Amino acid sequence: MTQTTAFRLSLGGAVVVLLLALYAAFSPPMKVCGDLAPGYAPVIAQELARSVADVHAIFGTGPSACRTAIAQQIYFITWADCLVFIPAYGVFLLFFFFAMAPRDERAALVGFILSAVAVVADYIENVCLFQITANPDVAGYSLAVLPWATGAKWLALGLGAGVGAIILLQAGRLNYPAVAACGLSLLGAALGILNPHLFGPFISNAITLSWIVFLIVDIRHALPRRGSAVAELEPEDSAA
Repeated sequence: MTQTTAFRLSLGGAVVVLLLALYAAFSPPMKVCGDLAPGYAPVIAQELARSVADVHAIFGTGPSACRTAIAQQIYFITWADCLVFIPAYGVFLLFFFFAMAPRDERAALVGFILSAVAVVADYIENVCLFQITANPDVAGYSLAVLPWATGAKWLALGLGAGVGAIILLQAGRLNYPAVAACGLSLLGAALGILNPHLFGPFISNAITLSWIVFLIVDIRHALPRRGSAVAELEPEDSAA
């Protein structure tokens, strides 16, 4: 497989991720049944739940029409995550790091492995979420496993952003803003894992910063244009 082909496959995955993000952005906000903090996305809050009280902040403390409605919404989102979103971002990240191998083979391999770990952990996380959604009043095995799966996923994504920063840093000062964005992704992931109640609402946006950087790199190399205004991330002469 050529480097350009890998960038194009990565870009294809990124486009699907972007379309899903736009769909989510224009969808009506999900109405929670408990006392979840305003601005905290219920799906992210459930991923970062550590106790039955955290789950009740989303689903409420007992059976209700509200709980039934939000459970149906979360089931739909979790299935969409399993069938579309995870495969899409997996393709995006895995082929991105595959394409970056000529820049730094060892770092790209680490990024590739971290991306694979994130994908596997995300599927384990979703198995737990299905069980928790079905019975949000019980502190069972799924709630015990969830923090480990979620932590592994977000940490792998954050470290992957850090690895991306290392690769980009080798191209010189022009990439410093991109490196800073990737560094913020790593910081946001770490803070979100350590303190979900305080930093959890921002963890997804933090990772998005590095994904935007990776997307720009994909666009530049998958759709090369002479005289393009796109930033010279990862100059061609550093690829050899």
